Amino acid sequence: MKKDDERLFDLISPIVSENGLDLRNAAFFGPKEFQATWKRSGNMIDIRISDYLIDAPDDVIADFSKTVIGTIKKKRPTYGRTYLDWVRSDEYIDSKRKIYLRRSRNLTGSPEGNERNLIESLDRLLDSGLLDPGSIGNSFFSWTKIPNVRKFGFCSPMMRVVGISCLLDDVSIPEFVLDYVVYHEALHLKQGYRPGQRSHSKEFRQQERKYPKYEEAEKYLKALGSR
Repeated sequence: MKKDDERLFDLISPIVSENGLDLRNAAFFGPKEFQATWKRSGNMIDIRISDYLIDAPDDVIADFSKTVIGTIKKKRPTYGRTYLDWVRSDEYIDSKRKIYLRRSRNLTGSPEGNERNLIESLDRLLDSGLLDPGSIGNSFFSWTKIPNVRKFGFCSPMMRVVGISCLLDDVSIPEFVLDYVVYHEALHLKQGYRPGQRSHSKEFRQQERKYPKYEEAEKYLKALGSR
């Protein structure tokens, strides 16, 4: 067992025992998205936790482990303040986003496309007052390499990364359509990392509809996606 995995095992084992289970294996692993997985056979469990936490303080790992074990016990997931404060910190984001971007094979790693620049889109949204600088602080915007049709954008609130489909990197696409997609994803940044909560909440939809050409943009994207 690797040293980091031994540490993880030692941190999790007492929490597992407190919940009437037995820990057989614990390990860090490296998926692109932050996640935890487990296998259970009777009272024996194997747990894997994203290596984005590999260098986190002991109390952060223990706090997150309580959430994982609670989920295994079929309890409603609750996330501790110690864990949330750590993964929402600039220290964590700045460190782990670099790894996230390396693992994101469909991102160009740049907001500058062949014909459009996402920073210019953000500037228009900021100038219009639809976004404020604080809501998109410490974030990274990039075009995708593959022209996604069904999903024109995505956001990782944890890593504060937004990807926009390169299908929109075309001067034939109306500017207001691109800006709408960027606005939608930026609203997820504004929400922040909120595990266990709906990403498209009622409040989110209300904010989304504040976009001046909301209906026109939605109609255009629907037609574009059906081509």
